Amino acid sequence: MTKPCASIDIGSHTARLLIAEKSGPRGILRPLIRKRDYIRLSEGFDRAGKKIIQPDAIDRTLNVLKGFSQSLKTFNAGSVHAVATGLFREAANRDEFLDRIYQSTGIRVRTITGDEEALLTGKGVFKALNIRKSPFVIFDLGGGSTEFLAGTEEAQTVKSIPIGAGILTQSYLKTDPPEKEEINKLSRHIDQSLEEFLPEPYVKGNNFSIVGTGGTVTTLGVMSHRISVEDITPEMINGLTLTRARIEALFDRLRNLTVEERATLPGLDPGRAGVIVAGTLIVIRILHFFKSVQLTVSMSDLLEGIL
Repeated sequence: MTKPCASIDIGSHTARLLIAEKSGPRGILRPLIRKRDYIRLSEGFDRAGKKIIQPDAIDRTLNVLKGFSQSLKTFNAGSVHAVATGLFREAANRDEFLDRIYQSTGIRVRTITGDEEALLTGKGVFKALNIRKSPFVIFDLGGGSTEFLAGTEEAQTVKSIPIGAGILTQSYLKTDPPEKEEINKLSRHIDQSLEEFLPEPYVKGNNFSIVGTGGTVTTLGVMSHRISVEDITPEMINGLTLTRARIEALFDRLRNLTVEERATLPGLDPGRAGVIVAGTLIVIRILHFFKSVQLTVSMSDLLEGIL
């Protein structure tokens, strides 16, 4: 009998684990366990300065990965594919950190480029949603960056840009709840980044079919459709539709609450309450950029694409 396989994504805000079995001639994945914990690598990370992942963030990550390592043993995982994304790509102490991960957990982690992340995320989304509409844009909103995959079934273009829910919260939203001018400055920065970094074929007005993935998008889907915590699975989330008007209504509510107040809202994981305002604003500005009034949610993403 074939042993289960596993994928791990160490991102800027969260670390995630998927252990699955492949079955049938098409190698369909049957998830055995999913885990996610908040590691918050962006705390204290100065993108314009030394670009050092701080000791507290390193300790949080090592503790989470030790738990993942135990799960790998419990499920007797055969192949383990672990990748580092987001701020790992920029960190000056990246290699030292990856060595510590291996020494502490036995997990070998490979840092992947933004282009690789976009392509692997696309694989996971394609498998889950069976995308046929063209042209399309898939975006994966993370803590330190957002990856885009755009095009048609015949040809795609990938791009990673440095806008993420965690790093932008730290850089722009200093008060709790954020002040109006902070929101306005952040909105302008997101718009400028989209204009600067997204080349052809990311042309506004192309009537793209928009698919969003990542923790912020999943959370917005859960909150909007009032899905209970025990029902948060790819089978329940994949394919949900979110209108821009509904996202903007959620944003207007979230921006006026403190982190503590947001953490009590149904469907919003307390660990995401601190970054959900910036994350939601990124989603809104992406939809405006592409002149789109809605998006489709995919919980299947990089983890499935890796496997």
